[in-house]
Amino acid sequence: MAYVAMARKWRPQSFSDMVGQEHIAQTLQNAIEGGRLHHAFLFTGTRGVGKTTSARILARTLNCTGGDPLHPCGECPSCKDFASGNPMDVFEIDAASNTGVDNIRDVIERVQYPPVIGKYKIFIIDEVHMLSTGAFNALLKTLEEPPEHVIFIFATTEVNKVPQTILSRVQRFDFKRLSVEQVRSRLRFICEQENINASDETLDVFAEKADGSMRDGLTYFDQAYAFTGSEMTADAVRSVLGIPPVELFFTLINAIEAHDLKACFKMVDDACKRGIEFTPLLDGFGKFLRNLLYTRLDAFTPDVLNVSEELYTKYKSSVPGLKNGDILRISKMLIDLQAALRYSTNPRLLVETTFARMAWLDHLTDLRRALAAINDPTKASGSADQEALKKKVTEVSTMLDAQEEAKALRQKNENPFAAMQEGIAGGYSADNFSDTVNYGNAPAYSRYEIAAAWNSIKARIADDFDFTFSVALNDTVLETGNLQETPFPIMLTYVGDTANGDNWGIRQMEEHPEYLDRLKQILEDNLQTPVVLSIQARAYTENELNMKRQAQLSPFELDKQNDSGIARLVDVFNAELIYTAKVKKQVIEAQTDEQIQDQERD
Repeated sequence: MAYVAMARKWRPQSFSDMVGQEHIAQTLQNAIEGGRLHHAFLFTGTRGVGKTTSARILARTLNCTGGDPLHPCGECPSCKDFASGNPMDVFEIDAASNTGVDNIRDVIERVQYPPVIGKYKIFIIDEVHMLSTGAFNALLKTLEEPPEHVIFIFATTEVNKVPQTILSRVQRFDFKRLSVEQVRSRLRFICEQENINASDETLDVFAEKADGSMRDGLTYFDQAYAFTGSEMTADAVRSVLGIPPVELFFTLINAIEAHDLKACFKMVDDACKRGIEFTPLLDGFGKFLRNLLYTRLDAFTPDVLNVSEELYTKYKSSVPGLKNGDILRISKMLIDLQAALRYSTNPRLLVETTFARMAWLDHLTDLRRALAAINDPTKASGSADQEALKKKVTEVSTMLDAQEEAKALRQKNENPFAAMQEGIAGGYSADNFSDTVNYGNAPAYSRYEIAAAWNSIKARIADDFDFTFSVALNDTVLETGNLQETPFPIMLTYVGDTANGDNWGIRQMEEHPEYLDRLKQILEDNLQTPVVLSIQARAYTENELNMKRQAQLSPFELDKQNDSGIARLVDVFNAELIYTAKVKKQVIEAQTDEQIQDQERD
């Protein structure tokens, strides 16, 4: 007899055998017992979670004539007919290869005939989302009002592609992904039945690789069984499935902690020699970092993380030099690497250089402790902390000194006379003074230009995506005072129909003093001079009102206003503008007298 794959051999035969979908099994059993069975079902979920199997169990249960309505007997004519593999009353259709209207018409014709053996004629349409729009439309009427002896069961992995007209006519059941524990317990049951010796660690490898799919887990199990035989070990299973061992990741994280770039390159080389692809390598390292962080935080127990007590303890004690912030930063770099890997023409180089960059970066240090150590280095606890903080204190001190120098230079640029005074005090002569003044930071606008440039400045403020601040500056103009005065007086004026100062923009400025400070800083940055900023409100002038009215006129209204002939035509005939069209201008070339005479002779 031909060998039967594990996924087919151990396919559930009743609702009680279903793993991980107890909520669906219980709902269907209650409907059968209560006589409230719907005429159409839609089973949706990811691959390998039991959609088609559940449809077959439901079809077999409904047509069984044995004594138990919830458990097929396997002895009645309907059960024997079903076991033959080609039941007369159950039609299973693959919509991926039968997508057209003609295929659905064949289904509609079969619907009219009563069942031969069982109580119902059942149509199972797998991957129903692959049907064409015409096929869905042809099925609508029959699906809404089928004969009493007909039941439809649809299965799909992409329910979003099923039309709403179909979804409104069926009962939908969402199948869940299986947990690692559920897959592992089912595999343990199969091992006991098949006399296979496998440890929990070995079965965990299958369960994690399955990613919630029982069929995938059984397929991997079958593949490893062909390689190992009845004695399965975790290392052998990882080898045949191309799964990197956890020791590789401990080697990598230790190399990152020690800034050992050579060890990072060697780890990638070892993985390649083992035949491990980069995608499972990076996925495994991501899971390793997750477990490493969770064990440090005591967020989950070893059972929840599916690791042994020994491995859990090893996670907690490994890489003490890496802080939680370092692990989060490495995780972010890993996510970016996984996104870039699919587009890379040299994936090995990309992986190696990213791991090397992880090892090259310095470890994170609490900046608050470093700043506190600047004032009192004795607060650092432990020799290791003191050495690390001593290095960080030097870096922070250098950074602060650079910031002070930049600030002093900026002040000199804003007031060149200060540089002159400093040069005189320091012994500079008039001949070398030109070398002490930095003219690199020229003002963006002069005092004469700032009012006219206000709209451009508001546009740049709007580009910063601070919506409230940007809107608070609407309907404003800048009005400048004495152009020679320092600090330079500027008035932010809210212009409206009235001089009422109680409008929304002014209230925002009054309620948010930081807005005024921010605007003052923006104006000073553009002018490179101190500014005195004040706010007022006033009504439109007559000239501004006229300009506002002109801007609101349509082109047709402007033509009526500017052309008395058009205005007269509208008044006499009560004309209305219906549409406009652009008229192509005819270009008449100027002709010389000789050309005109030649044309007349012709």
